[in-house]
Amino acid sequence: MLVLLVAAAVAVPASAAQIQPGSLVLRPSDVPARMGFRVDRSQTGVRTNEREARQQPRVGPLFERWGRVTGYQLELERDRDVIGARVDVFRNARGADRMLAWYDRELRRGGIGGLRRRAMALGDRAYLYGGRSPAAFTLVVWREGRVLAILAGIGIPQRTTLQLARTQERRIAAGLR
Repeated sequence: MLVLLVAAAVAVPASAAQIQPGSLVLRPSDVPARMGFRVDRSQTGVRTNEREARQQPRVGPLFERWGRVTGYQLELERDRDVIGARVDVFRNARGADRMLAWYDRELRRGGIGGLRRRAMALGDRAYLYGGRSPAAFTLVVWREGRVLAILAGIGIPQRTTLQLARTQERRIAAGLR
């Protein structure tokens, strides 16, 4: 009986295992072609726990504790301008919420000059971070169910970043149904 309880506690729900994280993230076709962004293939793709832990060793134990299953990142670039989109999928909403709280603390500790944070209506809980030094910078971080999502725009108008975040949110909501 104890073995079954332990197995049930650590098993990934079938619906979490079936989610393809790339289907939840913004697509290059969501960005108007006239903007001239292109995919940075070296920064785009599945973000396994192992890969993330190799690149940032301190997140490995956190991901394990929070129940992170996988993730995906898309990076688009145009000269010095960047659009970054990311999702992290967890076993449950509690894990995604913990990562959101951790990410918020890290951003506020990081001391990015002029960075301002405000809550916004997107998903279950969301924050908008913005600043202007040296270029326009907007970051939206939110949780929708068991997914943590990030959309960053550097060198593009804040309203464009927010539109792209809403597009990604629609993909996440549809993917979680």
